[in-house]
Amino acid sequence: MSELTQGCIKAIYDGETESPLLANPIVQVINIKAVAANGGTRYRVIVSDGTNFMQAMFASQLTTVVDEGTLKRNSIIRLTEFLCNELQNRKILMIMKMVVVTGDVPNKIGTPSSIEAHLLHNSAPKVTPPSTMSAPVSNTINTINTSTMSAPVRQPAFTNNNVNRYPASGNAQLEASLTPIKNLNPYQSRWTIKARVTQKSSIKTWTNNRGGGQLFSVNLIDQTGEIKATAFNDQVDRLYNLFEEGKVYYISKARVTIAKKQFSILNNEYELAFESGTEIEACQGETSIPQNTYNFVKIADMEKQQVGTNVDILAVVVADNGLSEIVSKATGKPINKRDLVIADNSQKQIKLTLWDQRATDFVSDSNPIIACKGVRVSDFNNRSLSLSSGGTCTLNPNLPEAHELRQWYNAHGQTAQFESYSGASNTVSGDGVRTVSKITIQQSKSDNLGSSEKPDYFSTRAVISYIKNDPIAYAGCPLCRKKVVMDVNSWRCEKCQKSFDHPDYKYMLTIGIEDATSQLFVNAFDDIGLTILKKSASELVALKESDATAFQRYLGESTFEIYNFKVRAKTEIFNDAPRVKYQAFEASPIDYVKESYELITEIDKFFA
Repeated sequence: MSELTQGCIKAIYDGETESPLLANPIVQVINIKAVAANGGTRYRVIVSDGTNFMQAMFASQLTTVVDEGTLKRNSIIRLTEFLCNELQNRKILMIMKMVVVTGDVPNKIGTPSSIEAHLLHNSAPKVTPPSTMSAPVSNTINTINTSTMSAPVRQPAFTNNNVNRYPASGNAQLEASLTPIKNLNPYQSRWTIKARVTQKSSIKTWTNNRGGGQLFSVNLIDQTGEIKATAFNDQVDRLYNLFEEGKVYYISKARVTIAKKQFSILNNEYELAFESGTEIEACQGETSIPQNTYNFVKIADMEKQQVGTNVDILAVVVADNGLSEIVSKATGKPINKRDLVIADNSQKQIKLTLWDQRATDFVSDSNPIIACKGVRVSDFNNRSLSLSSGGTCTLNPNLPEAHELRQWYNAHGQTAQFESYSGASNTVSGDGVRTVSKITIQQSKSDNLGSSEKPDYFSTRAVISYIKNDPIAYAGCPLCRKKVVMDVNSWRCEKCQKSFDHPDYKYMLTIGIEDATSQLFVNAFDDIGLTILKKSASELVALKESDATAFQRYLGESTFEIYNFKVRAKTEIFNDAPRVKYQAFEASPIDYVKESYELITEIDKFFA
């Protein structure tokens, strides 16, 4: 019985925050019961210190400890993070983190009694203030409710150790009851946070078989952590205009739920859902809460990052490939994208893609420094990056690291030769897709790229030797870009069920490319056509219809130009015979300075 921390159950129940008994106390689990929660299983337990016992609940991340048999009935554990909350007029110990000290214990230690029964023998009921314990206990009100007690009084939620980090500004009453973001959990019913909005999404709508709706989200930050909050339907109309990025707000009476990780870039197990009773109040003049927090990853370390994870980056923009447009496979609608080449003082560069409005608004003048949060790591071209919809991108941020990177780039980076992830790699991803670095056309044929079931990708520097003049484009819908058909006096889109006076033509090209080793015929669509022909498809179709000679001359003037192509190779069946089909999905003009450095590097390898 000596190994248990006797008296800790009473200290937890009473909220004795200064008690040494609450420094990682050791208790025994004397009962375990599985309960259904949120479509899964959680475990309700009874913990004992040998003298008293109380009800407790394991957090969802501890479920596997019981399922795998590491923790059993009568096991002894050390509590490292826990909260004591009041639920349905009873106090429940929420165990967030713990360590199993002894897994196999034959019997219950001592003859503990219920802490609730013990306290009910006290002649005078008492209301204890809320507390945050060293291995945190509670940020909510700790009360013992009986029919004879008065209504609980709201008390400060921070201990003295936290007061200096949350200076009294704005609403003094709310300041007295603040809860840190890191302590929010679904088992608290009364809390208030003070947080800054670091990102606010646009209003998004959806439609499915059950109807439609709308939502928007904000990312919130305080000195202890970050959390995402989302509003749906009616709450969008009520709350959207209240929030501004960079401003600080008091927020209370929102619902704490398990985070949907696929829609969030933040490192938090929980997120908030704004409801009809949610209260929002602006906090003026708050300066103690940070504008944002970053955990920067060097570009040279991207290979160590798991594909699909989100990272923060600080880099200088060394190249901007301009604004282009693609068609979303999911919606069939056009999406703006901008591919940037970014680098840092790890002497490596990587491609970063911006989407939608961020791509349109981005200005890359004077090689800006960018700080991006929520950048998704992809294995395309070995490694590339894409800014998530919930991420942020700040130009020339006022950060010490940014000033240091600017000084390095001005002194050394402008003349540095950066190693590229797509410059010297030949990798196979987990699904069998092969991505190859810049190679010659003949090498792509010799290596049988595209001959497997999965497509292969490669880059090549080649000259356009031929552009097929018919067809060069298809008549597309101005809304969804799907093909339209000629009706009596209009063009009809079957997908949109609408008619238009004129179609929006989109390129559908067959071009011949060649280098010193061989030749390929590749298909290319609208974004490639705009790059190499420098006119929209509608303009070129109009030229063809009005002056066929001028049209042929224009196509001829667009040949014998050199580009860096990124090509997809895949085997398709044509007339019952397999053949490799090539599609160019990116074409960029030659940067002769950069290409010269690459050639010098290749030459140096022969003498190394």
